[in-house]
Parts: sequence; C-alpha cells; structure tokens
Amino acid sequence: MADFWLRIFLVRHGHVSYFDKEDQPVNPKYAQLSHEGIEQIRLLAENLKHLPFESVYSSTMPRSIQTAEFLTQHQNSKDILAVDAIREIKAGRLRDLLIDKAEQELKNAYLFQTNNLESFLQGESWEGFSNRVITWFEQIILSKSKSQNILISSHDAVNRIIIGWMYGNNLADIYTQEQDYGCLNILDIQIKSNSIFRKRIKLQNFTIYNPLKNQLFNSAMDEVYKVYIKNNGFKE
Repeated sequence: MADFWLRIFLVRHGHVSYFDKEDQPVNPKYAQLSHEGIEQIRLLAENLKHLPFESVYSSTMPRSIQTAEFLTQHQNSKDILAVDAIREIKAGRLRDLLIDKAEQELKNAYLFQTNNLESFLQGESWEGFSNRVITWFEQIILSKSKSQNILISSHDAVNRIIIGWMYGNNLADIYTQEQDYGCLNILDIQIKSNSIFRKRIKLQNFTIYNPLKNQLFNSAMDEVYKVYIKNNGFKE
C-alpha cells in the first residue's frame, strides 16, 4: 500500500484593513490586501519561488485569492482552486454586540470553549466552522496518491483550526495558535495505507518580513476590539 509524506504550506493572507478611513467596518467578504499586505506576500513569494507546488488552494474570499496569486507568480503552473470550505468564519454584526459583552465575545472570541461561546460574534457556530474546515482538509489530504507540496492560502481562524487538528485538539480554544498576517506554517503529514498515519509541524507562524516579531504584539481580534471600543466612545 502507498506510504508517502505530504508537505503543506499553510499561509495566512497578507495585511487587510477591516475598517475604512472613518473607522467604519468593511464587509470582510470583500476586503482586499492593503499595500502593506501585498509587500508581505511578495517577500514570501520571492523566497518560495524555487519551490514547486503540485496543488494550490485558496478560499473564495478576494484577499485569499490575491495571496495565492502572488505566491504562485513564479510557478510554471498557476492553477488555483478556490474553495468555499476554507473561507473565514462568518461573524454577526458588530453593531449588535452588547458593550458589556465586547471583551469576552470580541477580544477573547478565540477562547470560545473557555467562555462557553457557541458562535463567533453571534454568527457562524464554532462546531459547524470546524467541521467544514477539517472535513475539507482531510478529504484533500486523502485524495493525494503520492508525495507532493501543497499550498493553502487561507485565513486566521481557519489556520488555527487546522493547526489545532495537527496537535489533536479539535474544537478546543485556538487563542494560543497565533497567526500573524502573511505568516507561513509548514505541516508534514504521512499517508499510509490510505489513512493519515503521522503528523508533525515543521514551522509555525513564521513572518518572513519580521522574523523576530518586533512590535507584533496584538492579534487580529485585539485590533478589531480597539477600533470597536474607540467607535463606542470608550477607552481601554
């Protein structure tokens, strides 16, 4: 029976501004890479240009597709398969969030198990989100018949769920699995007898534009929380 390793390059899209110049929320469904985000991904692409990808996937969201396009610009084959299963978790409306619940449900949204949060910002359920991501991920892995490099251009929470799965922590809090903009994760998965046999993480949350994480103190949810508080006239 077949026995081989898959190497997965799991990337979070580059920087995106989720608020306009007036600090009003931008529909995350249509948000695109900022100039900063483009430069982050271009630098990563330059360092991956000699590495062939046999399979390339992105979500159906523009920022994920843009990231995959930049990362494959040096590839002989640029076929990118955009799939809805790895789109980012869907939030409810920020304006429907109660001020006294903001810190727990917004800033600490990724502590969903600790805080008994069934859904993300009153939107998509964590269980449903995790199931759609992991179901797709396992199907893709088990569909391969030989060793290869796989590029997945994805999102913050999606990557955290996949990395949690690598650690065997399905549907557990993902707060500690930080994913900075434009970060690279390298995952090795051994397939044996048409089953997932072993998993190991070779690299996690590596930002080639800032390897030592200088000034990268906040997570994406910290930034959203800061603007939310500002818009509602409060100070932390």
